[in-house]
Amino acid sequence: MKSPTGMRMRLALTHHRNLRYALLAACSALFLVLYLLTKTPVPYTYDKLTDEENKRYNSQATMNQWPGQCQIKNFEQIRRMSIVYTWVNGSQPCYRQIREKAGGKKAVGGSRDREIGELMYSIRSLEKNMPWHTGQIFLVTAGHIPHWLDMNNPRIKVINQDDLFPDYAKKFLPTFNTHVIEQFLYLIPGLSDIFMQVNDDYMFLKPIAPHEFFTCDGAIRLLHEKGLISHIPPPPKKGIWISSVLNTQQEMDLRWGKTDRYFIKHAPFVYSRRAFERVHQIFDRPLYMTLKSRFRAKPDMNMPLLHHYYMVSQGGEELGIPIYTPPAEELTGYKLILMQNNNIDKLKKIFGQILDGSTPYKVVALNDEYTDMRVADTAIEFLQKYLPEPSSFERKPGSGTVRAYYTQAWLVRSGSDDFAADSRESGCCTNVPSDCVPRAALGGIYKFAITWHGARPRRHYHVPLLFACTAPLQGAHTLERCV
Repeated sequence: MKSPTGMRMRLALTHHRNLRYALLAACSALFLVLYLLTKTPVPYTYDKLTDEENKRYNSQATMNQWPGQCQIKNFEQIRRMSIVYTWVNGSQPCYRQIREKAGGKKAVGGSRDREIGELMYSIRSLEKNMPWHTGQIFLVTAGHIPHWLDMNNPRIKVINQDDLFPDYAKKFLPTFNTHVIEQFLYLIPGLSDIFMQVNDDYMFLKPIAPHEFFTCDGAIRLLHEKGLISHIPPPPKKGIWISSVLNTQQEMDLRWGKTDRYFIKHAPFVYSRRAFERVHQIFDRPLYMTLKSRFRAKPDMNMPLLHHYYMVSQGGEELGIPIYTPPAEELTGYKLILMQNNNIDKLKKIFGQILDGSTPYKVVALNDEYTDMRVADTAIEFLQKYLPEPSSFERKPGSGTVRAYYTQAWLVRSGSDDFAADSRESGCCTNVPSDCVPRAALGGIYKFAITWHGARPRRHYHVPLLFACTAPLQGAHTLERCV
């Protein structure tokens, strides 16, 4: 016969065991709920406005800024969005040599990489005609800093494009393929979720209201052309750009089925950083294959297309970001200007209309496809006349020289105590082609002994660059400021 004490002990043990099971089940359920919450996309509500911000963006002054236009929801958040410029100084000898080494004789660069100062004038036009924007400006470069840029301006930051590449992609460096570089813009540290990409050849000609890019309820306006993209695979004779678009269309058809999709307008793109993350998850294989092309190639994926039609097909609902695709007939304020050898007279006419205020366009893109430098001279003359006033992002006269000379250079490994200098004043070799090598081939941090113009003593600067000189060299050689 079982004793009462033994039965009580067994009941207590059973109760204790059941209690543990119940606690374990409750903890498991809690962890499952937390996991699902972290994996479920959170609707994008910008940030909650403070009372002061609510008062400011609802103020009469803001309403009067754009007569006849509605109040844009969460305008204070929109005006603080990041703007990303991509730029390369293709006129730099060392950069050209690295490019030619990577691609052989076919990697000539052409006018696409020729530096005639469009970036400086583009930023002037941005500041002049979009004064409502108060957010950060990021300049993504191949290791160059424009000689005119004021690096002390807190609103602008230069990013070395190589630093954006994840570990799995670094083996494909150096790259000169904009389709590849654009893939990783969303990894810029400090980038806002909603951001705008602007090419260095875009010029804002007239005051641009935020309504150009957002609707009254804060939806992103996806700007497109009238033309539909074909669903037929690209014929062999098609060019690189259109082949890339058609190949991207093939991938989208596999994912979302065949439906009408339009060519994207040659205009500033408004992106979502979180949409880039999802596009990488959905199209991981074709995007990875694009990494293998150091220069633009026909099989490349077109990131603007992937982003925009992801947002149309599922991203808007998935991420909680409203979108709007306006009729192409409404989008008449944008113009792609082809600067070619045989259209100098036409260019002068277009530039003349802009100068006298008779142009109907708000934003133009100066697409350079010339070899005749008279075309460049025509464009430079126009830009100097149209945008003569410097922006707040330019160095003030007399604030110091930009070029410098160095006496020798050598390799310094990461972790050294010798590279604590200001990276904004770094240099990269340009006139010693035999000693310019890809950064990816050497690794590490590079250090230069630099003698600046004037009485400034020689100092050492570390140079995290795409390329650098590694052998000790004698004499004075020109340096450019670099990231």
